[in-house]
Amino acid sequence: MIKIKFYLQLFTSMLLITSCVREKKTNVDVSGITIQQSFLNFDKELFSYGDTITEENIKQLRQKYGSFFELYCARIIRIHNNEDQFTAAELVRFVSDNDVKEIHRKTDSLYLNTNDIREKLLNVFKHYAYYFQGKPVPKIITYISAFNYQIITADSVLGIGLDMYLGENNAAIYASLDIPKYMFRRFTKDYIVSDCIKGWFQSEYEIDSVKSELLSQMIYQGKLLYYTDVLAPGMADTIKTGYTKEQLDWCVKNESNIWAFFIEQKLLYSTVVQEYVKFINDGPTTNGFPKESPSKIGAWIGWQIIKAYMNNNPDMTLEPMLKEKDAQKILNNSNYKPKK
Repeated sequence: MIKIKFYLQLFTSMLLITSCVREKKTNVDVSGITIQQSFLNFDKELFSYGDTITEENIKQLRQKYGSFFELYCARIIRIHNNEDQFTAAELVRFVSDNDVKEIHRKTDSLYLNTNDIREKLLNVFKHYAYYFQGKPVPKIITYISAFNYQIITADSVLGIGLDMYLGENNAAIYASLDIPKYMFRRFTKDYIVSDCIKGWFQSEYEIDSVKSELLSQMIYQGKLLYYTDVLAPGMADTIKTGYTKEQLDWCVKNESNIWAFFIEQKLLYSTVVQEYVKFINDGPTTNGFPKESPSKIGAWIGWQIIKAYMNNNPDMTLEPMLKEKDAQKILNNSNYKPKK
């Protein structure tokens, strides 16, 4: 199954104002954990063939990359005939395209070495192995999608579209594709690990199974952010949320007002998508709130509820919390009461 995604340590002192509960420790020692995690650069291998991709090369790629190769050909290159000869010809056409060659050049120059990404993801999945003992860790594969997909997952594979992380120096490219600025400002190397964690979460806990109701959607998004907390405890909250520091500060300062708004407007149990979607969807800001507000403020409140829930239930561990589908139960047992 494919999951596609276009896709905070910052306010510790302020948290003391908004909560009197000591936060549950999420930084655990994983130094003794050893995992075997493959990290493959499909982008470099594919373009190394130039315009001489053969049927034998296709057989080798199928064997080495398995389901990822099939997914790449079907969803990214959109090859609808899986015969080796036809696949080879279509891949030659892809890598020989002048625009694609320029994308590859820019990506390859920025990601000549991906060891730092590999080390960060290795640490993430050591934490994953700590919390989800017995579960296999995914194979990491980098690729170029010609600006189509950031993160894809399939079976035990997590793919990273490096051309979607070319950074601010290439912002004009993303702007020319009509990608909004609030999105492409996050198309930098700093966000790769965060997006990988979120993509993997979404592959394991599908949003399609979440009740169409604001509270349930908020709790799901809150779980995603808390999952990021524990898998990458050193990550800045601005990276986890995608907020600027100013937007994050606004949320902290206005937490009680946001919560009061949801209560007073009787939105928590709204099942009308058009009513609540603006509180959980991405965007430049949240419609109806001051321009200083970020998007997805419902997700941010959901995160605070999940943290309160974990703090208020010290025996609760990560996996049972993630599997709990009753959002009302989580809210009731969180004792969430933001201070004014």
